[in-house]
Amino acid sequence: MYNIVSIRPSEWQEYPETLEFYENLANKPYCSDGKNAEGNVFTNILPKAYAIKKALIQPNPPHKIRYIVIDVDDSDTLHKTLKELSEVPSPHLIIQNPNNGHAHLVYKLKQPVFMYGKARSHPIRYLAKIEKGLRWALGGDKGYSGNLMKNPVNAMWRTYSVTTAPSEGYTLNELEERLIELVNFTEVHNSIKTNKAANDAGFGRNCSLFDRVRVEAYKIGGGTYRALLAEILPIAKQINNDFEEPLLPNEVKHIATSIARYCSKTDFSKSHKSFSELQSKRSKAYWGDNTDKVIQAQKWASEGVNLKVIAEKLQVNRRTLTRWGIQKNKK
Repeated sequence: MYNIVSIRPSEWQEYPETLEFYENLANKPYCSDGKNAEGNVFTNILPKAYAIKKALIQPNPPHKIRYIVIDVDDSDTLHKTLKELSEVPSPHLIIQNPNNGHAHLVYKLKQPVFMYGKARSHPIRYLAKIEKGLRWALGGDKGYSGNLMKNPVNAMWRTYSVTTAPSEGYTLNELEERLIELVNFTEVHNSIKTNKAANDAGFGRNCSLFDRVRVEAYKIGGGTYRALLAEILPIAKQINNDFEEPLLPNEVKHIATSIARYCSKTDFSKSHKSFSELQSKRSKAYWGDNTDKVIQAQKWASEGVNLKVIAEKLQVNRRTLTRWGIQKNKK
């Protein structure tokens, strides 16, 4: 069972969890006053000293992820989180709407996951996998984008700190170990591997967008950074619009920027040559260095010697000759 402490919004700077949340915000996060009378949400970009006063706020900067947010649309979310779902890892914060009981469950990561740029793609895919696993285990809203979350220091919500959650945060591996018996991670992994701009929520969109845009960028090839970005950014925006809940513009630009920067510094002709040389080296390691035999086979084939005879003389089979590119002389 979880132990919780209610956080008073007017005194949020006195609580380590909310003070750290503020410190980890982007310098100018997206934020909003919430839904208007028509049910629409309009966002602004403000310095975080002003954004922290808004009802909704962007939890993570575009270049790194410190918080995983799960949206649970259940009128009894708090009770279920504390009692029925006690086997699930404890969230660090529970931010509840007092009018309908719906809540955001916030998990802090021990180390942030950096998004593209010089970052490796494996941790990003691992993050998407864990986020989806948490969402499945908690019965979270599959359509929640994670772009904006309930601001834990706004008086519109009831915010609770969960004392059983590790104060330093979770590693992705720790979360996976806790979820492994609750979630079919094979199915989760397969759903994230797709290169289609699937209408997936959360960080799965980042993976999908990156994979599709980089393929288009590789086709364009080299060039200056600015020229590549000018071509890549419209492609990224178009793909992003395929999502039911698109990523925020600054996230899309960050992904496009990192791809353009990489491609502008990469000599693709050189990398292709290196790859061919690597393949040749691996082939020789597996099959042995048959350069002399290949030259002899080419000579005999040009002289009209039957391929079966060539294979017998060199003590190889016909398929090996085919692999070497040796064909019957058609003269």
